[in-house]
Amino acid sequence: MKKTTLLSVPLILISLGLAVKADATTTQSSTSQGIVGFSTGGGTQSPVDPNLPDPTLPVTPQNPDGSTPNPGGDGPLTIDFASSFDFGTHDISNQDQTYVAKAQRYFNSGDLTPNYVQVTDRRGTFSGWELKVMELTQFTQISTGPQKYRELKGSTISLKNPIPASLNGDNAPSAQAIQSLIPGVETQIALAVSGKGAGTWVVRWGSQENITQEGLNPEVTLFVPGATPKDATAYQTTLNWILSDLPKNTPA
Repeated sequence: MKKTTLLSVPLILISLGLAVKADATTTQSSTSQGIVGFSTGGGTQSPVDPNLPDPTLPVTPQNPDGSTPNPGGDGPLTIDFASSFDFGTHDISNQDQTYVAKAQRYFNSGDLTPNYVQVTDRRGTFSGWELKVMELTQFTQISTGPQKYRELKGSTISLKNPIPASLNGDNAPSAQAIQSLIPGVETQIALAVSGKGAGTWVVRWGSQENITQEGLNPEVTLFVPGATPKDATAYQTTLNWILSDLPKNTPA
């Protein structure tokens, strides 16, 4: 009996040791989640530098007459800014002439950049957009006095070498060079097909290297026929910029 007892005690101790070791290696796991949501954006986007189009670094463009440009749109798809074009003052000529626009100027800065138009798409749908421009009328005299030659008949604006630019360098819209705007006719400036054009984009005409020492941008020009009679006064036109959603495909 004593022998049996002595042999059984070590077996019991060994069994207890195995049980303790199994408890020490037992592990548990659980899961939790992180979540974030986005909704269609809104508000306004300030103009950006067309050479460095960073939405967090706004600029303050200046109109040719020194005034402040019209504020940009408010909403998920907006035109934020469009340059006005100043073609200068010149001697009357009976020869065909092409006049070059002054580069874009800014308040509180001596910087000059290419002229440009800016669009922001915060819809989050990647459904695309189209930007057009329409010259509302032919260049017409500003003064209200006697007007013998009220319009610059046959004059045309050209917008050449368009360059889309954004910090979001992928999925750029396409942009079209315009040889001559026709008053009363909408002309496509840029097109972002489905999947392209999200975020803030500029279309600038030319690069910084194109700006001349005289502060002119040769990519934006005005042609005036020599045969068009002109009074010794200023002429002006209005450009209407039109931004729209791309039409959705519907079943036939």
